[in-house]
Amino acid sequence: MKNPETAIEANEHYHDRVAAKYDHIYMGKRWELWHEISWQPMKAHLPSDLRAPVIDLGCGTGKYGLRIAKSGFTVTLSDLSHGMLEVSRQKTAAMGLDERVSFVKADVMDLSALPREHFALAVAQGDVISFATHPARALKSISKILRPKGVLVASLDQTLAAIDHYCEKSDLAGLEKLVKSGEMEWLARDEAERFPVHTFTPESLRAMFETAGYEVLDLFGKTVLPMKKLEPLLEDPQNAERILVIEKKLCRVPSAMGRASHLQITARKKE
Repeated sequence: MKNPETAIEANEHYHDRVAAKYDHIYMGKRWELWHEISWQPMKAHLPSDLRAPVIDLGCGTGKYGLRIAKSGFTVTLSDLSHGMLEVSRQKTAAMGLDERVSFVKADVMDLSALPREHFALAVAQGDVISFATHPARALKSISKILRPKGVLVASLDQTLAAIDHYCEKSDLAGLEKLVKSGEMEWLARDEAERFPVHTFTPESLRAMFETAGYEVLDLFGKTVLPMKKLEPLLEDPQNAERILVIEKKLCRVPSAMGRASHLQITARKKE
């Protein structure tokens, strides 16, 4: 197992390499649906005051942060990867949002470069907390920059979704480790780009957030339906709408969340 410093370097190296093609990787109807499902809880918790600052942690190419900035908010885009930040800078300029967006290169484990108790809303999509070397400490780090009653909307990897991978590989050691600790590895082809990934069940995720001083407001699986298999149907707008209705009926059913590849959680920092 890599030490934390080496794991951070691997994480950064991988995301630097894929930054230029990242948006292309996640194109297609199923990803459009994925992004819309992810967006709705963020939209519901946008501050009522446009002057309230927002931060997108692990912003990647700015998918969500720039959408929030386009709504009129001042947004900080933060990422471990210089390559991702560079792509997000280019997109910010192209959208004419330079006056509303700032950039900070930072690991979610250490946000000391950011002001304390400053942000009303933090977004952490794309598994940034799952990729942190110590997720529970990352939550404490985020808490320091959130205002009292500030909201965090985050997406993390779901443990049970990884079971089939280890069974198909006949990897009992990996399966035992996953079930015991929730930990697996980012399966990059290059060994130098592999790093630990922390996964969670709905129960363990809720417990971690509550222990870190957050009140859980919402928790759901995304997606419960196997959207990759349904992708041909998603080409038809009417079918896509029917599939979305079914997904919304299932995604917050506790017994159904184990089918989802990810969990999305919305939590409020306690005073």
